[in-house]
Amino acid sequence: MRVIEDYHQVLNDLNPKGVALGNFDGIHRGHQSLLKILKKECAKRNLLPSVYTFQNHPGTILKSCNRSVYPYKITPINLKEKIMDKLGVDLLFLDKFTQDLMHLSPSEFAKKILVDQLKAKLIVVGEDFRFGYQASGDVSLLNRLGEILGFHVIIAPPVLEKDVKISSSLIRNSIEKGDIETANRLLGRPFMMLNQVEKGFGRGKKMGFPTANLVLEPYQLIPAEGVYATQVQVDNKVYMGATSVGKNPTFNANEVTIETYIIDSNLMLYEKSIELYFYTKIRNQISYDNIDALKKQIIEDVHSIKHYLQNKSPMIL
Repeated sequence: MRVIEDYHQVLNDLNPKGVALGNFDGIHRGHQSLLKILKKECAKRNLLPSVYTFQNHPGTILKSCNRSVYPYKITPINLKEKIMDKLGVDLLFLDKFTQDLMHLSPSEFAKKILVDQLKAKLIVVGEDFRFGYQASGDVSLLNRLGEILGFHVIIAPPVLEKDVKISSSLIRNSIEKGDIETANRLLGRPFMMLNQVEKGFGRGKKMGFPTANLVLEPYQLIPAEGVYATQVQVDNKVYMGATSVGKNPTFNANEVTIETYIIDSNLMLYEKSIELYFYTKIRNQISYDNIDALKKQIIEDVHSIKHYLQNKSPMIL
């Protein structure tokens, strides 16, 4: 897959394209269905299957970056690239959302971005897609602009789970509550994080349970505090993991961290990137009176996680 972050890179690319438009946070089952339609229709029309999305959330240049304006990301850019590649997208265009772009009218966006830059002959969007200044353009207007500017528009139907439309916000809420099973069902795969490992305080190592501590991306979504059954992929190998999300109340820590004990392994992972797949929350965070009590609980956690994961086939990207 080719990734483009500068529109100058596509100005001389005259290949006609089929383009899916959207934020695609999570790349959930609804997004996956849309991308299947894109690939199928592009194959019929001999077009390059492409996705146009933003590097930064539009909320970053709006009034403020609070969570109501700028929701935390299920899939940061590095993870979005990996999943899009696996789903067979040929071109991923990561545009930067700017003041200039924000003020384009729907017709200006269609002409300057879709036609002049991307050479789009086919556009695939969801039924609630909005575009242009103040989100004033809808799918009906997009259809009319396509008739004028020479591109065909396909509206992908929503994917439902128990009569409810699957959406990024629904998945985000599930993850924030620690309901990983629901999130995974809506995603169509385990919720995952792709992050670099940094050196921690060494507390786990002193207890006999060394952990991989993740460096988090800005505005990266993390699950509710607690201990989770996870799988870890590193160097193309998969391991079972016990992952703690929270402030380590036993040690009176104030900063939320994500620390994973890789079960039955003693890997050195500092400065490596790992893929962390979440399956279920096994308990809440607990403050213990002493280290021995914490060690006893970790042993119980590992036993529970091994039992839970023993028949789980790795669902690794």
